[in-house]
Amino acid sequence: MRSYPLHEARSEFSKLIDRALAGEPQRVTRHGKEAVVIVSEADWLARPKSAPTLADLFLKTIGETELVDAISDRSWATDERPFGVDFAD
Repeated sequence: MRSYPLHEARSEFSKLIDRALAGEPQRVTRHGKEAVVIVSEADWLARPKSAPTLADLFLKTIGETELVDAISDRSWATDERPFGVDFAD
């Protein structure tokens, strides 16, 4: 990816568009820092629309049955101790 300072990108905008349409994204910098990238609309529409959710990552990592087993294990729910007894002075 080639970078252009803003003043140069303005004067060569048609060339940047042509290169982006040919499949080569073009970076435009402002005050020496990355500002924007020019890409073709086809490349823009082909990008992933969103990242997977945390739940999707869990399911992919441990599997759905293991997740259900972990959620259904409620051994802590049958504890007969009064609430807060662990923090008594």
